[in-house]
Parts: sequence; C-alpha cells; structure tokens
Amino acid sequence: MLIGNNIWKSYNDLEVLKGVDLEIQGSNIISIVGKSGAGKSTLLHILGTLDLPDIGEVTIDGTSITSLSAKALAAFRNEKIGFVFQFHHLIPEFTALENVCIPALIRKDSKKDAELKAEKLIEYLGLRDRKYHKPSELSGGEQQRIAVARALINRPSIVFADEPTGNLDTQTSSELHQLFINLKDEYKQTFVIVTHNMELADLSDEILEMSDGKIVRP
Repeated sequence: MLIGNNIWKSYNDLEVLKGVDLEIQGSNIISIVGKSGAGKSTLLHILGTLDLPDIGEVTIDGTSITSLSAKALAAFRNEKIGFVFQFHHLIPEFTALENVCIPALIRKDSKKDAELKAEKLIEYLGLRDRKYHKPSELSGGEQQRIAVARALINRPSIVFADEPTGNLDTQTSSELHQLFINLKDEYKQTFVIVTHNMELADLSDEILEMSDGKIVRP
C-alpha cells in the first residue's frame, strides 16, 4: 500500500528525518510512536503528501507521489488519502453533514451523491441525530467522528491520523480506537497513526518507533 524509500527532510540546518525506510501493508493499522521531536509528524506529513522530502521517494497504491506535479498531487490526495488531525479542522459555519461532504464536492461529485454518502457515514458513526448541528454544538468526540467521516467519504486508499485522541478523554479515546478497528475490519481501511497513546498503539497491527529522525523499532 505504501513504500517510503530513504526519506530525508531538513528545515534550515535542522535535520528532522535521516533516511527513513518503511513498507506498510493494506488493511492494517500502523502506529508511529516516539518522543516529541523524533520526527513522527514530519514523516506523517510527507507520507500524506502534505510536504515533500528533500531526498527519497514515497509510493502509495503504486503511484510515486514524489514525481507528481502540484496539480496532479492535489487530485491524488483528494482521491486516495484521508486525514484526521488532533484539532478537527471542521468549518464552524458548516453543519456536520456539510463538513463531511467537502472532499466529495471538491472531487466534483453532485451535491445529492455527496450528501447520500455523507449521511451513510454519519449514521454508521452513530451521529444521525447530529448531522445538522454545527461543530460548536458537538462534543469533542462527536467532532472527531465527523472528521473521521470526512476523511472516509472518498473511500481513500489510506487514512493518516496525527494524534487523533490528543484532545479526547479516556473513554472517548477508547471509543475512537474501537472505531478505527471496526473500519479496518469492515471496510478494509488502512490507517497510519502518529500517537503518544500507547493503548491505541498496542491495538495496532504494527508499531513503528522513531528516534532522532529514524525508525529504530519496526
């Protein structure tokens, strides 16, 4: 599903990634762990096409993303990749349903088709009665589930999550962990998750530990 080959990344004189190699199989949950400053989020952003490596190659679902033009990369990201962040990044003026629809509308789906898909996802995530609520009217856990629905609406090949439980209480975090497992089992979804939450990591199919810009424990 995903191959990273000799990935290096620096910001000014600071080397953040130092020759990272990894392979990720489909229909798995992969957790990337390590201390703050180890390079976890930088690696996730590069694997998710939000940033480009200085050196190295990233291949997702058979496509070398590091060789795509900016326009082609944006289209690939919209079609093949979903994102879930610690801060949900929901548009406050939009309802839950409208927020979930955004990636499908960007892909030029009709409003009717986008809403049908969004409603199915929202119902699957147990939020049918909240679809017309705005983010300020939702709990933190509900906002995060809406963010997950938004990430899934285009049926991406892979979903990247950066500290998805960072702002959630223990019970809500556990519920989100179980949701990822259910989505993997029922939809064969692949997740790559950066987390400090070792309970979430321990539920993963594989844990990658980073230290000083490298993967030290595959």
